[in-house]
Amino acid sequence: MANSYFRFKQFTIHQENCAMKVTTDACLFGAWANTKIPSAETLLDIGAGTGLLSLMLSQNKSIKIDAIEIETSCHGQLCQNIQDSPFSSTINAIKGDIKDWETDTRYQVVISNPPFYEKQLRSDQAGVNLARHADGLTLDALFFHAKRLMSSQGFFYVLIPYYRKAECMDMASQFQLFPVSVADVKQSPFHDPFRVMIQFSTSPGNSETETIIIKKNASEYSDAFKLLLEQYYLNL
Repeated sequence: MANSYFRFKQFTIHQENCAMKVTTDACLFGAWANTKIPSAETLLDIGAGTGLLSLMLSQNKSIKIDAIEIETSCHGQLCQNIQDSPFSSTINAIKGDIKDWETDTRYQVVISNPPFYEKQLRSDQAGVNLARHADGLTLDALFFHAKRLMSSQGFFYVLIPYYRKAECMDMASQFQLFPVSVADVKQSPFHDPFRVMIQFSTSPGNSETETIIIKKNASEYSDAFKLLLEQYYLNL
């Protein structure tokens, strides 16, 4: 069973009321995005869950974050994690569905670790399905609302399964979003990529691609992973 909490250097994530727990790839995504995000004043976290990404992105940045979460019990946990953190004054937890949510703000940064799976085996738990499956938020809807809420010079960051990479790129092109940085993620040097992290821009330009390996062997994180996570993980 997953721990009921995950302690970082500057904050703690309680997660017993959220279907989706803290994962290594989500932590890597938050750390990677934090190195890519330019100076920004506003950020929107779509499907904020426990608040992991919002809290990670609050480190070393002066940025106002709106974190929206649809699931009731998880939203309560999101509020708790924010309130207990050093960043409670800059993160606003919102209970709502991004498809219905309206705001006058146009965000310089939009980020999401969205539901991964479409048309795949469901759990018998509604909260798990909402968190893991795209019943409530398809990839098309995610891109539509990200683009709707972005500023004209904004950036969109997304973490998805590697097998959906081509689909994600095609979807982005339909909404005139252009890849700036792409990072394929592998569990080890001997595994195929299983996740991809992508930074999209509203403006076309050059794109860079890299591969990040989480562990260089069974017991040790890679140097690249340690460099990204050392400001977050307690034991790095």
